[in-house]
Amino acid sequence: MFDCLVATGVSRHTIERFLDADPNGQGSVRDQIAADMTNQLLEALGQRARQSVADVQRIRKRGGWTALDRRPPE
Repeated sequence: MFDCLVATGVSRHTIERFLDADPNGQGSVRDQIAADMTNQLLEALGQRARQSVADVQRIRKRGGWTALDRRPPE
């Protein structure tokens, strides 16, 4: 998706500012997109679990998995 936004000719800095914006106080655009994509994937896999914007924020702030056999620090 980022590549599609860059292809519009808008600077990367402007795109990043947009993705980090929180226009309605419910989390950044980036986190809202990630939550929506995750929920669509879970639904396609037959899962009822839902990923909220707050869940995405918590996971992003905690950091990603650095090794497949260990969880990131809490």
